[in-house]
Amino acid sequence: MEHGWPIESAVNCDDLPHDHYRLAAAEPDTDLAERWRLAKDTRNLKKLGGGSTSGKDRLLHYLKAISPRPADKEQLAYVAKIQEWPRRMRELEEEGWQIVSNVDDPSLPAGSYRLPTLDKRPPRVREAIKLRYQILDRDDRTCQDCGATPAQGIALQVHHKLPVHQGGNNDPQNLVTLCSNCHAGRHALMGESPRDELLNPDQEIDLSEE
Repeated sequence: MEHGWPIESAVNCDDLPHDHYRLAAAEPDTDLAERWRLAKDTRNLKKLGGGSTSGKDRLLHYLKAISPRPADKEQLAYVAKIQEWPRRMRELEEEGWQIVSNVDDPSLPAGSYRLPTLDKRPPRVREAIKLRYQILDRDDRTCQDCGATPAQGIALQVHHKLPVHQGGNNDPQNLVTLCSNCHAGRHALMGESPRDELLNPDQEIDLSEE
């Protein structure tokens, strides 16, 4: 893989047994080779004083290095060197880094993430991001109208049952997980365009005022 050969395993393909591998293409991929080289360098990253960096720091360093390209779960697990690396990814997003997963971008495989920009969200936005995760987890990352999940190639969004401009707030009872299609349908009935206000709260919502 470090030479760019796209080799699939049980880590990135659910249909393969743990001790099986599959060559996905007949030619090496130079971009893949570069990402694995960067992953190897990041895995061995040291602090300025010579100490080891944390798994979270290595994940952020790697995402920055390959931005805006995505990293798959095999690369991220390799870089982080810890089993709970998905939790560290969530913490980075809660800290304001605009990390995109297949929940937001259905073109990404499950477990893949990318950093489309090196700009962090402002501090006031971070509470909204934490709340968004709480709603997604509460609803089992499933559209509450049609039952669709990101594995079916759809994006999930958090919808305000009573819109903010009509007096709605961010109480969990007023929030529900919808797929992008169902979300668009609900807003079409209200004559509005849909967007996940908790994913982009800087556009509309100030949690301190609600």
